[in-house]
Amino acid sequence: MRKLFDRISFRNKIIIIFVIMVLVPLGISTLVFYSYSRKNMEGKTRDYLQGLASVTMSKIEMSIQNVEDISFFIAGNEKMQMILADDDSGKDRAVEYQQYSEAKDLLSYYVLLSNEISSIYIQSVDGRTFSYTKKNQSPHLDELQNMESNWKCLDGHIYLKRNLYQFPTQKLLGYMVTELESPIIYNIVKDIFDMADSKAFIVDEDHNIIAGWKQALTGQKIENEFLDSEAQLTTGFYRTNLNGEVCSIYVGDAIHNGWRFVLMLPESYYMQDIWTLQYFTMSLIAITSLVAISLIVIVGRSLTKPLHNLTIAMENVGQGNFNVVIPVERSDEIGMLSRTFNQMVQDMKMLIDNVYEKERMKQEVEMKSLQMQINPHFLYNTLDTINWMARMRGVDEVGEMTSALGNLMRYSLSKRDFVTIEEELKNLKDYIGIQNVRYGDKMSIELQVDDAVRQYYIPKLLIQPILENAIVHGVEDKLEQSFIQIRVYQENNNLFAIVEDDGVGMTQEAIESLMNIDYHSHKSGHTSIGVYNVNRRIQAVFGKDCGLQIQSQLGAGTKITLRMKILKIVPDMHLKYN
Repeated sequence: MRKLFDRISFRNKIIIIFVIMVLVPLGISTLVFYSYSRKNMEGKTRDYLQGLASVTMSKIEMSIQNVEDISFFIAGNEKMQMILADDDSGKDRAVEYQQYSEAKDLLSYYVLLSNEISSIYIQSVDGRTFSYTKKNQSPHLDELQNMESNWKCLDGHIYLKRNLYQFPTQKLLGYMVTELESPIIYNIVKDIFDMADSKAFIVDEDHNIIAGWKQALTGQKIENEFLDSEAQLTTGFYRTNLNGEVCSIYVGDAIHNGWRFVLMLPESYYMQDIWTLQYFTMSLIAITSLVAISLIVIVGRSLTKPLHNLTIAMENVGQGNFNVVIPVERSDEIGMLSRTFNQMVQDMKMLIDNVYEKERMKQEVEMKSLQMQINPHFLYNTLDTINWMARMRGVDEVGEMTSALGNLMRYSLSKRDFVTIEEELKNLKDYIGIQNVRYGDKMSIELQVDDAVRQYYIPKLLIQPILENAIVHGVEDKLEQSFIQIRVYQENNNLFAIVEDDGVGMTQEAIESLMNIDYHSHKSGHTSIGVYNVNRRIQAVFGKDCGLQIQSQLGAGTKITLRMKILKIVPDMHLKYN
């Protein structure tokens, strides 16, 4: 994919990138907006339905509670208890008629007083029946006799059955059936049933419809499509497919007698506004995208045209045509780049015209430089000749100095970057020999080197610059005799080389200047640069945790410690130092 993108021209890359930058945020924003709007609408619909169900079921529960309270009052009425408890055998008809009249008066009082009750029927255990009804049709008491004590929907009628017991013996006296006025429930929820394309139900625990979006549905079973996967009505909000249409079904919490509120709403009922907004948004995005892409193409071509011309000019220059000139008509960065390119081509042409002459002059200079160089072997041989001539004339000190100087030059000019400590010490002894001749009895130098470290490797010429610094800055300015001690030893995996003198010492400012010397400054002395260079070389090889440490006190001397890692073999590197 990347290789394909790399082959596309810069102009098309800009257009593609800008198109992606425009379309991707628009697409993401649309999806997020639609998802948020849909969830927000579903949430508001759910809250609305929950509130609607709560208010509706509260009214229904209040009505059925009134019916239950009336049935409770009748069941506990002392007169009704006496009538039901009185045995029918042996009574004259006057007493029987009086009891029936009293029971009917009691029942008619409650039936006529309550709007929720259509009729009340009481049957004693000995078969006597007492009733009062607002309508002519009586219920089938035989069917109601075996019904459990609870609410029941039967043949389109809603009944509440209650067993009657004698107080306080709890002897069964009979049962009472209270018939609910059917329109009562329907009138409570009829406004809900008027919602467009919706279906609402009040159902009991057996899924019988107490009231429905059509009054004729009372007593029928609710459709299976309104049940969940376990064929039960559970409280919640879920989606289903009814007759090819996606619908949302809400099932409310059951009230104390097990009745529930069920409402079905087509998704189109509450999503219509969202869909309209979605279509409008998509159309707006499509138009905006077309306009944006057109502007991007126009602007992209305008921006990349000078770059395209510059590319063609560079190809011509690459083929050897240095007479190319790009017309500069802009003052922005691209115009500046074009002017710079024209200047660069002009400079390249001038350089190419002069390169042959300069190359020829360079070769002549190198040839003369080679002719003026002195062969190092000629210099070594000359020093050896001076050494033997001095010894032949009895001037042994001159011979020793000449021999030591030759050894120092061979050592310093060798191409090896790492040497053993033994070799470094041998070179150091030649240097000490020369300095002893120079300073005589004014200076005494002592070497203390552990035999275990003599075959370890270190970068060449590390200790000699430190010793030279001690002689020049510590001993040279001291009037009395000075002592310099050089110690080399191993501690764990570290190698330490210490050069300590009892010379004039240094101030803290001098130490800081020595450790942070400006390498290119002409004010820095030769020995100072040497010390600074030693520290740089150690850290370059062994890391920043190694290096050089200076301790000094005016009038008491100076101690310089070189900390390195142990190298038992020459490392795989070829380092050259200034």
